[in-house]
Amino acid sequence: MNLNQRIFFIAVLLLNFAIKAQETPGYRYEILLGHDNDFTVFGARTDWHYTYGIHAAFNWKPFNENFLSKVFPQKTAFSHGIGAHVQAYTPDYARTFQIVRTRQPYAGWGYFDFATNYAFEKSYVQFKLDLGILGPAVQAGEIQNFIHEYFSKDIFVDNWENQIPNTFGINIRAEYAQDLITQDWFSLYALGRASAGTIFNFAEAGLNFRIGKFLPISQSVARQQSLFGRGETEFFLEAGVNMHFSAYNATIEKADANGVKVVPQDLVNHSIFNGNIGLFFASKRYTLGMKWNYTEGEIEGNKPHRFIIVAGTYKFN
Repeated sequence: MNLNQRIFFIAVLLLNFAIKAQETPGYRYEILLGHDNDFTVFGARTDWHYTYGIHAAFNWKPFNENFLSKVFPQKTAFSHGIGAHVQAYTPDYARTFQIVRTRQPYAGWGYFDFATNYAFEKSYVQFKLDLGILGPAVQAGEIQNFIHEYFSKDIFVDNWENQIPNTFGINIRAEYAQDLITQDWFSLYALGRASAGTIFNFAEAGLNFRIGKFLPISQSVARQQSLFGRGETEFFLEAGVNMHFSAYNATIEKADANGVKVVPQDLVNHSIFNGNIGLFFASKRYTLGMKWNYTEGEIEGNKPHRFIIVAGTYKFN
């Protein structure tokens, strides 16, 4: 083999390696960090209803099938995830300015979840098991005052001693999304969610649209399913509406530390309209999304609530 033949042979090998690299199935592992906060309520010197959420999760695609993955044999991919979460719920605690008619109890919900995701060509199904505590053990009040002191410079909240007492919580949750229309830079998909357990019992159905560059909903950052993709680039605006039907919400309906059910049962709102609009970006290992949310809230007669969700992921092998 002469020099020219050797150079040609090496070039063919390198080209083959490059093609194979482009055909890699993406990434196997993912770390997610997220934060929810109602600081987008401009002009209000108080939090109320859903005050904040802190989220961390680790997701992965198993190497081999297991008994959970075999539930849907027709799936195109599947993954598991574990997460840790803290969520805080407060009344309007302002001393001189009240933004709501009916105050709710203080509540901190901290939990771990285990998730299994099943991806299909134009849809996905997700199941989650939540295990946690609703109560002071979560330290939601301490976290809130830490954020107020060192970041947002809000007032010190000193009524957390009356929060809902410690209660073990378990929820089983399900989520399903299906692409309905996809044409070039426009997509419409349906989303359904449900929960059954000791903290939240609800069903929810809605429609969302995306404008921009995006993957099928089963691989998109829109619903944190990008681990099923191959690191393709996405950038799009998303907006949607849904109806939330709540049968029970422990953060509203459970008695506080004094044994008082702060919200009268006839003021609990069981049919809630929600809306959202957000921007999303994904490229290779990274994703980032920010969504502004509007909700009528869980209590009849109170003003609508607004909060923002920010979440990002990092993928690796």
